[in-house]
Amino acid sequence: MADAMLAGLPRLVRVADETRWRGQSAVALALSVACYWTVAWLLDGPVAPGQAFASAGTALLAALIGAGLISRARLGALGAVRRPPRPVVYETLADGRERRTRASGIVLMGTVVLLVFDRLSGDGGIMAGLMVGIGLGIGLVDRLEARRWAAAERARDSRLFLLLRPHALLARYAGMEVYEEPRPDPDRTPAPSGLPG
Repeated sequence: MADAMLAGLPRLVRVADETRWRGQSAVALALSVACYWTVAWLLDGPVAPGQAFASAGTALLAALIGAGLISRARLGALGAVRRPPRPVVYETLADGRERRTRASGIVLMGTVVLLVFDRLSGDGGIMAGLMVGIGLGIGLVDRLEARRWAAAERARDSRLFLLLRPHALLARYAGMEVYEEPRPDPDRTPAPSGLPG
């Protein structure tokens, strides 16, 4: 009964960890699609290198600009951090791994469907190029942003969190609220009972 009650509560996840994971996943996805396209090209598949590279470059530029603007807005949330609401639970490592595995499976399935569509439509790799450009752009911006969140935690001597809905697989990409919790001070930690404090 207690586990069922906890499962229905919103979860707090570290901003830096979630952003870093999202960036790593986007870069890994882009590199995987690029490897798939390269193998198809080397095997003399129906690919059009010029169109694929042009779509990748255009998507990369657009993703860097768009993700950069959204990242700046997300980092602007540092000026309005609040204490975590109650009641919430902190996401455990096991729950985080399970959530991210399910999210990765859904993204992977969508990627496979898009690549099959690209192959069957005979676009020559335009869809693959778009996925590579978007993945690299978003991934690189997220990796840089994760470093800034980690630096903000060190500077503020606190931990910064995002709030996830009970059954959400991913945090909102834009318009997120950041919650702050000061790190415990070991000098102020009460001594165990029976020992002088």
